[in-house]
Amino acid sequence: MKLSSFKHQLGVSLIESMMATLVISIGLLGVVGMQIVAMKGSTHAFQQAQASGLMKGLLERMRSNAQAVFDDDYSILDSSNYNCSVTLSKNCENGMASCSSEELAKSDLYHTICGYDAAHLGGIRGSLGNGSIQIACSAGVGTCNEGINFSVNWDERVLGKEGDGKSALPRSISLNTVISP
Repeated sequence: MKLSSFKHQLGVSLIESMMATLVISIGLLGVVGMQIVAMKGSTHAFQQAQASGLMKGLLERMRSNAQAVFDDDYSILDSSNYNCSVTLSKNCENGMASCSSEELAKSDLYHTICGYDAAHLGGIRGSLGNGSIQIACSAGVGTCNEGINFSVNWDERVLGKEGDGKSALPRSISLNTVISP
């Protein structure tokens, strides 16, 4: 019986192992790159959904309070200066207080911009980076029965190769609509 020689040795050489490791590493780098792109897309879609949802919620509130719309009580030129630390004189949100159309409009704007209250910042300020909303009558002050212009603006952090996470791109969603009496 002959013993097998070293020439016919079974197993994997060091070079074969290194090549397999290189191929797997390149594949994993591709997966990591795809994950970063997916995260950026997911973040962008989530922020757009947040902005759209907040805008839709306010629009539904405005439709149920059409008198305040026509009285121009919902107009706000720039909510970035809006003071969320001020408490409302009447909280019309819970339906317990009897509110005028103007008070209801103030409550609706407060909850859309600030969230439930100043201690639990939500709404546009808490959900979107540097978020703000503008609402104006289409044809100028006092003409909201002809249409309303909405615009929600926010900053989205730039990630990946394009940015360091500290810079931001301005984003916005706009809507023009008419509220029927």
